[in-house]
Amino acid sequence: MGDRTKIINDPADLVPLIYTFNDDKNTEIFRKLTEGEITEESLKKEYGEDAEKVLELLKSIGLVKSDWSMGSDGPVKEYKSSYSKFRANFECNLEDIVEILRISTCEGTIENGLLDNGKEEVFKKACEEEKTISEISKETGIKEVLVRAVAKRSTSIFIKGNKIKVK
Repeated sequence: MGDRTKIINDPADLVPLIYTFNDDKNTEIFRKLTEGEITEESLKKEYGEDAEKVLELLKSIGLVKSDWSMGSDGPVKEYKSSYSKFRANFECNLEDIVEILRISTCEGTIENGLLDNGKEEVFKKACEEEKTISEISKETGIKEVLVRAVAKRSTSIFIKGNKIKVK
């Protein structure tokens, strides 16, 4: 692992990190990856078949990188942590960070309890029309930072530029 720093400039970027590390197995596997390079097979032996899903999740949020090396049976893909340090570089309202933490740790989905006050349907409809984050914010009455937080927590939508798109 190099001496690289993961810099977060938007509080919504905390959502995938908190959501990921709210699970003990994900945390254990990530800690193993910070110790050095390890193959997916080694992780599967130690942590079971879920290791593959955890690796994909960690790769999707940019915390893990892979390299090829020569093993006894030929080329082998090895994984390791991309960063050794973390830095948060933002300021936001306390009420927004509280809501971001709730979004990150709650069990709900967009369809079931992630958003307050029955805004799920309005949010889903706006996302299906591929509107900008500010348009969705105006339609739903949800602050832009929270729209981004919900999108980063969702498995069915993603942010592309300043638009929310359905996967």
